[in-house]
Amino acid sequence: MTIETGEYLLWRSGERSFGLELAHCREIVNGVSLTRLPRAPQFVLGLANLRGNVISVIDLEVLLGYKKTPEYKTEANLIRLRSEGYPVAVAADTIRDTVFLTAAELEKAPANLGDTENNFIRLVAKLADDIVLIPDLKSIAEKIQ
Repeated sequence: MTIETGEYLLWRSGERSFGLELAHCREIVNGVSLTRLPRAPQFVLGLANLRGNVISVIDLEVLLGYKKTPEYKTEANLIRLRSEGYPVAVAADTIRDTVFLTAAELEKAPANLGDTENNFIRLVAKLADDIVLIPDLKSIAEKIQ
């Protein structure tokens, strides 16, 4: 696996910070209405309609096992991802910033993470004030399809 230096979008979801290469982010949309799906997996918060496109919205904290049940909301801030196949977005409590991360600030996820984290966390960014988890979009897309 290669470590990609470049510009990353950072956001907070619950108590954790996440980041993603800016090239993988299609758009940020605040206050989007969600339609809950009662029999969907727990990590799916619901569906959103963005300009006529239906998109699955996921809660990374639930997917990664950091919290057992999602906090269902009628609306959420979304980061719509550039993914092949099914359109998907992640819910974000707050968008932090975009930053340029170098190879010195990025490293592979530690081997001692849990099974779920090992499946979905690709990199970890070491910032002066925080640790940022960088998810693996391919693994997430495979999980929801």
